[in-house]
Amino acid sequence: MLSWPARPGGAFVATCALLREARSSGRLAHATIAYWPWREGAKQAARSILVNPQDIADVSLAVCNAPDTSWQERTLAHMSLCMIEMRLRDLKPRARASGEIVVRNPTLLETTSVFAPANSKGEGAYLPDSEQVLRRVRDYTSMGEPHAGLTEHVRAVGDPDSTPFALFGLPPATAPEGLARYLGAPRIKDLGLDLVVADLTSTGRSEIRNSWEKKLGVLLTALGAIQGRRPALFVLTDDSFTHRRAFSLLRMHAEKRRPKIRAQQLGLFLEKPTLRGPAAEPPRDTAPLSVQADIKDAALAPLRQELLAIGGKLRDYGADDDADQIKRALAFVRRSASLPLGMREARDITDVLYDEVGEFDDALKKLFRPKMALSDLLAVGLRQPTFAPAIDAVVQQIERKVANWEEDTPVAAKLAELLTSADINSGKTSIALPGRRISEVYLASDRAVHCNCAIVDHHSLLDHLEGQDPERLIVIGPTPESIRALLTARKVPSTVYLLGDAAGSSLLSSELAAIETIPEFSQFAVRAKALTTALRRGGADESLDQAEAEFHAAPLVKERGVDFTQSDGRYRGDVVHLMMQSGIRLDYRPGGEVLKQSPGELRPFERAPAREIRKDDRILVLDASIREPLRLALATSRTSQAGLCVYHGEIERIRTRLPGGTIAEKARHVLAIMKRIDATVGDEQYNIQRWLRADIAPATAIGTRAPGAARDWNRFRIFMEAVGVDSQMAEVYWKAAVLPTRSYRAHEGHQFNQRVVSFVLDKEAEEAWKTKQGLWQQVLESVDVVIDVEKKSVGASNG
Repeated sequence: MLSWPARPGGAFVATCALLREARSSGRLAHATIAYWPWREGAKQAARSILVNPQDIADVSLAVCNAPDTSWQERTLAHMSLCMIEMRLRDLKPRARASGEIVVRNPTLLETTSVFAPANSKGEGAYLPDSEQVLRRVRDYTSMGEPHAGLTEHVRAVGDPDSTPFALFGLPPATAPEGLARYLGAPRIKDLGLDLVVADLTSTGRSEIRNSWEKKLGVLLTALGAIQGRRPALFVLTDDSFTHRRAFSLLRMHAEKRRPKIRAQQLGLFLEKPTLRGPAAEPPRDTAPLSVQADIKDAALAPLRQELLAIGGKLRDYGADDDADQIKRALAFVRRSASLPLGMREARDITDVLYDEVGEFDDALKKLFRPKMALSDLLAVGLRQPTFAPAIDAVVQQIERKVANWEEDTPVAAKLAELLTSADINSGKTSIALPGRRISEVYLASDRAVHCNCAIVDHHSLLDHLEGQDPERLIVIGPTPESIRALLTARKVPSTVYLLGDAAGSSLLSSELAAIETIPEFSQFAVRAKALTTALRRGGADESLDQAEAEFHAAPLVKERGVDFTQSDGRYRGDVVHLMMQSGIRLDYRPGGEVLKQSPGELRPFERAPAREIRKDDRILVLDASIREPLRLALATSRTSQAGLCVYHGEIERIRTRLPGGTIAEKARHVLAIMKRIDATVGDEQYNIQRWLRADIAPATAIGTRAPGAARDWNRFRIFMEAVGVDSQMAEVYWKAAVLPTRSYRAHEGHQFNQRVVSFVLDKEAEEAWKTKQGLWQQVLESVDVVIDVEKKSVGASNG
């Protein structure tokens, strides 16, 4: 099954819900299900999903009162399960003090008997785990009292051989023999395995990365070797390439089975990134698309082939981390070729917009500088001398190619040609650019001065189409994200122009092919065919697109560490290192706030200082996958937007009272005052013009605006002083309007972490979370277990 267009997160929660539904509906008397590939972190999201105790108790009462018990498997503890579940009607707080922890409902996880694969060969494949059975409920309510009489029943339900409904983890083995021990467990041997859920979502395959295809083949071989009744296999994917390859493997193994069976492929229309909640209704009537595509610079195809060949060899060599540098090089080529302006102008604007010293601004400057962008790839050649000649040669090719785009890229020239038409260069036309940063650079360019079109990035395109309903749309550097927006939007422009290149048009053919062939997406097939036809006529190379899609499908290497200690890069005090089960390390100040998962129900997280975090605690890990979604949610929250509105009102008043007839004159006046305050202030005239127009800057697709302010406190303070705002008020504006929108940067990680902690725990945000179920699921799936705590004392103090 392909989940599309949104990603569902992992499949573990859905698998637990399947067992709960099977029990509650009475469709299954007992069930044995396996989840693959097993990873301990898969369970985290199920810890915060509450289930109704009365509903569960009513089902068990009906089972106990049923006159016919012939359906019950005598070797399983049906009565023990009923006794435990019926007692859920009597949930009462313990007599002893239990602090502020409130438990009224069990979680989905503690009502599911889950058995992780044992690692030690000298013990059984799956060990009894009675501690998991209603763990929170027994710890914080009267059900855990010695006189409750549930000890034997809990033991039976926590035993893999006797619990009626069991979920077993299957590890991602490298050979079928590695799975034989688990598939030969007593429970599976006696009762059989009913279903195997293979979680090949980006979350599910996060720990097997590039080897998922080989390990899926191992799983299929091991399942095929089972004697007697073989289990059904359900594979969930969330990208078209993984779906295509997984289905190919399934079909091949199905044809080998005797009796022969047929593999099926299904589609699930998912509008929001969560499997919970009501099913989304796809649009019934989708208007056809009129598409014109122009794919430039076919000479890039050989270059891409060389990069893909090096990446494949590095993977085969076992150098997965180094192979990921090929992905970054491909991204640089695609981004450069599809720029809506020349490389030189993009560099000059980036130097002005992102002029701070630090890794964040350096990363943005790297976007348009070949030597900086390709330095990590060249370093691979030093680590892997075998590949050095090929890497050096391909880097030189890229540099020569990019040098031709200093004044104009192929796409920029075509865009300029289109905009010479007054009909196209109007407010009825929208231009969709590949990313937020590219949009910022283009809007700051001389070319944008004469552009009358609305500018939007691919991430916001769907909202823009629904809200603004433009007559024409120009998509620069088409990406899968922009294609999904065009396929699923209920309102589409009368004409769509796709301007890409032989590097930037990749990754699209695989996406479109899946939509055309899966019956559940048939309502989008006409649009998909129109896009495919336009791309083919425009010069896209489908075979190469498939090759790049294969390389792109592997998840990026996860961060090894995140620093939450710094404040303007000046902290020199003690540090608490938290090592997580997933392998990442988090650095906090001893008093730095950590979001610790709470056993209570009033709030899923509680605030705790890092110094009090202990081994086995479960905390929210703010890695790269969750930081940006949380930043966007924080930036668009009601509180942040209210603060921004007040700040923009002040900017309007400041601009009105400043001397000068034009923005440029007002900016020169402010710059002169700033230089008197601090002689080190550079030529900030362009930035000051931007700051003075912050309140009239274009809004995003959802109606929000960026602060339009200096991006470091010192410059913001000087600017505010120059325009007559005192330091106290300036600090209020900085904290209420500017900081909430800022991305994570290591040198100010402490403030970023504090903002996120406050946002997640904010009472006002509780209502907002109900409308952000997909994000909330991402938050829950970002919880991880602390496996080690190290406190490093340096004897210094906070700078």
